[in-house]
Amino acid sequence: MFQKSTPELSNPIRESDTKHVQDDVETVVGPSVKVEGDFASEGNIVVKGIVSGSVKTSKTLTVEDGAKIFANVSAGDAVVSGGIRGNVKIGGRLELTETAQIQGDVNCGILSVAPGALMQGKITMKGVNLKDEASEKQDKKRISLGRTLSKAEEEENTAE
Repeated sequence: MFQKSTPELSNPIRESDTKHVQDDVETVVGPSVKVEGDFASEGNIVVKGIVSGSVKTSKTLTVEDGAKIFANVSAGDAVVSGGIRGNVKIGGRLELTETAQIQGDVNCGILSVAPGALMQGKITMKGVNLKDEASEKQDKKRISLGRTLSKAEEEENTAE
């Protein structure tokens, strides 16, 4: 008699909507937070504080100005404005802003460096395949023989 009817949701949440929301989930390490140990996430990571250990995500890593990471880093993409001391492995695009500082080896697909960014270490990018004529001839000989040449055979062939 006095029961209140429950209103129906006019816009029910669909499964496809929740999937999109989960993809945009961010883990934020605040400016006053210091994380020690291995840090892994399936979503985007934003670092505003200090992380020591390792950092890993298949999504985007953002290291804000003033943030510091003392760890090896692995991410799908990354935008660095703070500092990283450790090796950096980025599957896609690595963007270094003018305040970025990296001390360690970098491996990435695409590298964007703003004037003022500082780096110390080796940079390796996918897709570089420059060979001189001698290397190409050596590769062709290996292919024609159908096996890998020994060092003695390589030296003998290069002398020719």
